[in-house]
Amino acid sequence: MNSGIDLQGTFVQTLQDFGLPFGLAKAIWLPLPMLLMIIGATVGVLVVVWLERKISAAAQQRIGPEYAGPLGVLQPVADGIKLVFKEDVIPAKADPWLFTLGPILVVIPVFLSYLIVPLDKT
Repeated sequence: MNSGIDLQGTFVQTLQDFGLPFGLAKAIWLPLPMLLMIIGATVGVLVVVWLERKISAAAQQRIGPEYAGPLGVLQPVADGIKLVFKEDVIPAKADPWLFTLGPILVVIPVFLSYLIVPLDKT
């Protein structure tokens, strides 16, 4: 029975052909699928935000995001950078640690949900 394409085996074998030991080649492979899933999810979100802004602009008969990069594709990146560097205003009676930790507790499980790694080849 054909089990399909063995990406892990091929990748590890290629690194071994370059002279890396098996353990190091396998250690290089382990974070790659997880990193690719995080990058894919992030790019997917950027594309969806860009499309939403373009479609909303067309429905409202106004100019959409077109000044940040070609055709406005860098607008979500610009928005993200703006949010990172905005002043963090914490209400006077709020717990500052909890107020800062809240958004982190919401975002991290979303990214972790993309990191499901099968433990068996079945």
